[in-house]
Amino acid sequence: GDDPFVQYAWSKGHDVTAIDIVPDALKAMRSQFGDDVDDWTSENQQKNGLVWKHRSGRATLFEGDILMKRPELVNSFDVIYDKDSFGALSLEMRPKFCERLSEFHKDGGTLYIEVKNKETGREFGPPYHVEKECLMNPTAFGTWFEHKASLGEVYPLKMPGMKQTGHILRRALRR
Repeated sequence: GDDPFVQYAWSKGHDVTAIDIVPDALKAMRSQFGDDVDDWTSENQQKNGLVWKHRSGRATLFEGDILMKRPELVNSFDVIYDKDSFGALSLEMRPKFCERLSEFHKDGGTLYIEVKNKETGREFGPPYHVEKECLMNPTAFGTWFEHKASLGEVYPLKMPGMKQTGHILRRALRR
């Protein structure tokens, strides 16, 4: 989405890739890289949707569904950051989401995931209430990842009765 972390990591010299289904979120993200719209080129890859590339060669934005198979991204990433996607998905959609992220990760890679912890209405969403047990369920990340740390509240939210919590997972080695 339009989270500032992608641009921040890029500004520190990292190569970054983001996937979002919402065109306005990616438009906002592109604007974080500077005001020159000519810094970005796009290519409509029918199957993969629209792909935006920054002229630096270090930022790629996929406008499309994270649940789609993307063979070009398999075993590509040392680190993946998920801010609220897992907790926005219904239980039925989560297995495919987790499978995609496991495919994109290199063995031993780190997944930093932020989710909501709700005082009330935990069974309703989105956003859904998520704890370590939800993340590590075998139908979620438990098949492919090890839980390394629960970070607790990572920053305050302006939504009463809700906390933004963080978790660090490590991609297990493929067999």
